[in-house]
Amino acid sequence: MLQGAVIALFPVLPYNLDPSRLKDIHSLLPAGAATDVSSNLFELSRQIAEQYIAPWGQCLRLVLPPAPKPQAQVSYFELTERGRAAHAAREPCSVKARALLTKLGKQPFALRRPSRSPVTADLLQDFTARGWVVESQRLPSASAAPLIQLSIQAEQTSSNVAGPLLPDPVMPWAAPLFQALKSQETARVLVQAPWADRLTLLQQTVRLVIDRGQTVLILVGEAERAQWIASLIRDDGNGISPVCIHSGLSDQAKAALWDQIQRKVARVIVGTRSAIFLPLTAIGAIWVEGEEDAAFKEEQEPHYHARDVAWLRAQTEQALLVLSSAHPSLETRAAVEQRGIAIRKLLPPDARPNVQIVDLRDHGYGTVLSQPLIRAIEQTIGRKAGVLLFLNRKGYAGAIVCRDCGQVPRCPTCRVALMYSRQAGRLHCSYCGAVAPIPETCGTCSGPRMQSIGEGTERVEEDAKRLFPRATVLRLDGDTMKRPAQAEALWRRVEQGEWDIIVGTQLLLRRGPLPTMGLVGIVQADAGLSVPDFRSAERTYHTLLDAVSLAASARAGGQVIVQTALSSHHAIQAVVQNDESIFVSEELSHRTALGYPPAVHLIALLVSGTDESMVRDAATTWVTRLTACASPSVVGQRAATKTPLMAQPIGRPDRLTVLGPVPSAVAKLRGRYRWQILVKSLEREVGLDAVRTTVKELERTYQRRAIKFDVDVDPIETS
Repeated sequence: MLQGAVIALFPVLPYNLDPSRLKDIHSLLPAGAATDVSSNLFELSRQIAEQYIAPWGQCLRLVLPPAPKPQAQVSYFELTERGRAAHAAREPCSVKARALLTKLGKQPFALRRPSRSPVTADLLQDFTARGWVVESQRLPSASAAPLIQLSIQAEQTSSNVAGPLLPDPVMPWAAPLFQALKSQETARVLVQAPWADRLTLLQQTVRLVIDRGQTVLILVGEAERAQWIASLIRDDGNGISPVCIHSGLSDQAKAALWDQIQRKVARVIVGTRSAIFLPLTAIGAIWVEGEEDAAFKEEQEPHYHARDVAWLRAQTEQALLVLSSAHPSLETRAAVEQRGIAIRKLLPPDARPNVQIVDLRDHGYGTVLSQPLIRAIEQTIGRKAGVLLFLNRKGYAGAIVCRDCGQVPRCPTCRVALMYSRQAGRLHCSYCGAVAPIPETCGTCSGPRMQSIGEGTERVEEDAKRLFPRATVLRLDGDTMKRPAQAEALWRRVEQGEWDIIVGTQLLLRRGPLPTMGLVGIVQADAGLSVPDFRSAERTYHTLLDAVSLAASARAGGQVIVQTALSSHHAIQAVVQNDESIFVSEELSHRTALGYPPAVHLIALLVSGTDESMVRDAATTWVTRLTACASPSVVGQRAATKTPLMAQPIGRPDRLTVLGPVPSAVAKLRGRYRWQILVKSLEREVGLDAVRTTVKELERTYQRRAIKFDVDVDPIETS
């Protein structure tokens, strides 16, 4: 049985359609089900299918309401007076029956039907027959603890979250934004400013749009930060109660929020990327906070980017799109330069900390905390100003290696190096989650000399505790904050100041701002530069800027120490010299010379399957057909000479370049072999047409279960 959607009605059958292929409709969804899609959202789903070369059915699912799972019937059992008397008199019964009577004596017992515990169900049935318990479909006691309920809109402000200190409300630098809001025309506005200024603009934008009787949608990359921003808007003192929707909510909660939005009760919505598909009406503004955040890109098919979909929707709804960031992506800069409005406000020089660079090449191989950083930590702890040691790599080490033969233990299903966690006492795969014991000897040569390489936050924490035994050290990374309760306990300790040194990764930036630091030590500033991705320098630059922003100003004694072995790299020099133009000009020149966005449009293609030779052959066939779309004469010449497949210069007349196929950086993932191809085009439609045509041909040639062809338009990661 397949679920379908009506997308059009015709009085006659399409040409060349065999009537015998048609099948009867088994059933329709019941009347009243919220399945109707507005014309705008319907058209949006079609645009996504075309722009991201994805099945329209998958894209239609994006705009349909969430389907809450049917709730199991719950019966509640409470002791009667006869049951309490039997329990007090210790009537003869089994040990399990006695334990259940004791539990019932404390509070009503909830039983879901069908029960996973038939013994308990039988005992309750026996108690009911004896008159010891009474059954009801609701909590029988008013004093009993109620079930957790979803709070759709918080009507009371939280006393725990202090309202932000707002800058000058006049803000002449933001006049173009207010002019665009006043004109009520479709436009794309880039706001580059520190967080406090962006928050003020966001709050004022919300007020203006709400006063005009329209709706505001705010997109945020991470769920925790979305909740925090929603609380700031709620606590603004203007009686605005935004709703917050993200993947962490239950299906029932999402369905309730969806219904509220469809009934036009909610006017301000804060959500993660999927919120762009909510059934909003009368949209006045869409605000994308932290537009460069990779979390806006969907990892599963269709691989849409919420920032770009927001622009599609803003044009359809005739709304204003605001792209907000402290450090915009190069693609957004280029797009706004062509069509849009850019406003910018930078921090004054005296609001920045002192930034010092430490070249690790002068301090010996394997140095984690250099002597200048150690002295700075000691001084900062002495004045109780707070220290942050930042390293965007969890675990104790990136891997372990045999010093005799050079072999590295790898994941058997993903073929990637296993990360070493000393605290857990095991090796761990970052992709599939597989674990392995730490080997005492090399599995290849049996050599005993196994050595860790590539420092992680565990190693930094260990060194900090060893060097500063009296200091309280907290580690905040993906391992220590894996469970929600554990994460909340750590955040509470951070907020209450129960620490001297924090060791953390980029996870620190997912919530609201941390306390201002007296010292920020960037342990290995160039750690991300070696990642095989053309955006590695840009990601490193943005991460370093975020880390620097956590330090106090120079006049307050704030200091940043940047440890690196690549001190001359343009991403690091731009941070140290506080000159954005150093990074932008150098990076754009590299991207243009090598043919990467924003100079060209990029499509990443991935071929995967369980048969390695079939995957390789399918990838090679795809490249051949793509190249034929670009220039048939080149394919014929290559076939005659049997020369290997090579990429063509980006400036050739057909405007299309095909790179690959090559094994993916993760050549095997969860048991599936992976080969990748890159398609570059000077014009977006040229690349889309070539991929759209060839992928249909290949999917007809190969069985889908044997070979999967994955298309990622405008990829965030190409490794």
